[in-house]
Amino acid sequence: MHSHVSPSGQGAIRAETYLFTHVFGVTLLLAVLATAINYSGLDMALSRFFYDAASGGFPWRASRVLETLGHRVVLVLPVGVAIAALAAALASHWFPALRPWRGTLWAIALTCGLGQLIISQLKYHTALPRPYNLSMFGGYANYPNHFWAMSRRQAGGALPSNHAGAGYALLSLYFAGWSMRRPAWRWGGLAIGVGAGVVFSVVRIMQGAHFLSQTVWSACVMWAVASLLFYPLLTRPRPALPAAK
Repeated sequence: MHSHVSPSGQGAIRAETYLFTHVFGVTLLLAVLATAINYSGLDMALSRFFYDAASGGFPWRASRVLETLGHRVVLVLPVGVAIAALAAALASHWFPALRPWRGTLWAIALTCGLGQLIISQLKYHTALPRPYNLSMFGGYANYPNHFWAMSRRQAGGALPSNHAGAGYALLSLYFAGWSMRRPAWRWGGLAIGVGAGVVFSVVRIMQGAHFLSQTVWSACVMWAVASLLFYPLLTRPRPALPAAK
């Protein structure tokens, strides 16, 4: 026989609590963290650490290993997850076993796609450029004294980071595990999302392509998108689902 998990058991949460803690709370916390990192000087300290004054550049920028990790793996992992989720969501119309997870699968695919789209547009409205484009690191641009760009031409094109966002897109797996009422998948998904985001962030920071705060802003955006897309799945009344034998 199958046992059942009640809607008020694993994964159940009140709409108000979810909005306060996950949608607004964590998003605001990440935004404050990114701002604090920038104003504290940690951004500049990390970039100076990886900058080589003798050569006038960032040595790791030419690394084949980091280029492979930063421009190939960064696409394969989140894009692969998004495509797999989309394929499974479409297949759920023909395979009954997938139907209970259709909403979750769509939310994963949309988080990966919509989140990256938002990031790719936002970076053309913010002023902070890539470290290697700043005059202090051998580039041409002056450090801006404002967050938002006055025009698209004046945008830094680096905040938030698309590469970091690709990793943090996997935070959707945290919400997916929660939605599916599988605690191990939920916390495993959080570890995967944070881990992938941090790895891709470190790669780009080492290459002088991003400041730390720019990558934290990516986490902020992706968390906000995922938390909103999963909101109806996690707060609406749900029927009991069959658990494992």
